Amino acid sequence: MSVTIPRRPYPVPPPRPSPPTFGVIPPALVGRQGEVNDFAYALDSGPGATGRATLITGQRGVGKSVLLHVFHEVAASRQWMTVHAQASPGFSTSLTEARLPELLARLDAADTVESSVVGFTLPFGAGGLTTRTESTNPLTPDFRHHLMRALEILAAHGTGLVLTLDEVHRSQLDELRRVTDAIAYAFSQEAPVAFVAAGLPQTITSLVDDEVSTYLRRAERVTLGNLSPENTRIALEAPITQAGKTITREALELAIGASGHYPFLIQLIGDHAWRAAGDEDVISVEHVEESVARARTAMHRQIHEPTVEGLTDQERSYVLAMAADDDRSRTAEVARRMGVTAKYGSVYRARLITRGVIEPAGRGWVRFTMPYTREYLLTR
Repeated sequence: MSVTIPRRPYPVPPPRPSPPTFGVIPPALVGRQGEVNDFAYALDSGPGATGRATLITGQRGVGKSVLLHVFHEVAASRQWMTVHAQASPGFSTSLTEARLPELLARLDAADTVESSVVGFTLPFGAGGLTTRTESTNPLTPDFRHHLMRALEILAAHGTGLVLTLDEVHRSQLDELRRVTDAIAYAFSQEAPVAFVAAGLPQTITSLVDDEVSTYLRRAERVTLGNLSPENTRIALEAPITQAGKTITREALELAIGASGHYPFLIQLIGDHAWRAAGDEDVISVEHVEESVARARTAMHRQIHEPTVEGLTDQERSYVLAMAADDDRSRTAEVARRMGVTAKYGSVYRARLITRGVIEPAGRGWVRFTMPYTREYLLTR
């Protein structure tokens, strides 16, 4: 063999305290308590409550999938059922033919009298459902049929359903409309249901602007971004100390500064610093310096590359023109570097802000939202 397989360490080292895996809830989830409280309040407040329809948005790596999983835990704490799907092609078929039937099976619906929901006769908690027994040839059950049947059973047990969709995209517009139309109908019947979808900023904005349904236009919008300096400190230090190591003050300050307060990068730096420390009980500046270099490479590969590849040619020209500046960029100067008018450049400025790639940094100024974007662009 041309490579050597390393021996398994003995004793086996303890598990890493905060592996940077997309969607996995970190041991110190900070800066999101308000969003969690709002969703819990929505479930507790009955049909029609603000927050029972929520759209989560933000750039890659800010914790959209994590928040969806936390919302599942909120639902479980209220004895609500959950159904989750990735909004990839065919997701509505999967929900119709697999996920909801699985839920119905778990609710032991197979032995119930076949019926279809006409509507809720009274608000949830004050009455039941109006149903009719099918005496004609049965229709092929669709998403709405399965959804309302599940909600009928759940309502009878004093509980409800949370449906979550991750990675929603414009390419699944028809499927999303099919699902949201059914959810909107359930809302109109005061059914015990909540719907949460997560996606990138431009996707969520375009879905709402294109009027997929008036239901989505009225949904609560949650925009996730970077953490505060204090929450960054907690997110870095707490998992390390909880797992039995410590980190020096100088090393912690270095890690905080290098993270840019960006959630995914915080996890990357913490994880690589833990690995660099090995058997040592204290994470030092040297360990953090090594971890920052590794984390930056991972950011380029997992965050910057797909973000930049998803831009149009003119949007890419705009960010490349910004990369000539160390920090923030003057919009008029960016347009000059592109060889276009300021008005023309403002079109792409607005698009990139909508995408979450850049942000305003004062009147006539912009900056990148994600750490090390400039460095990535300069190495292309």
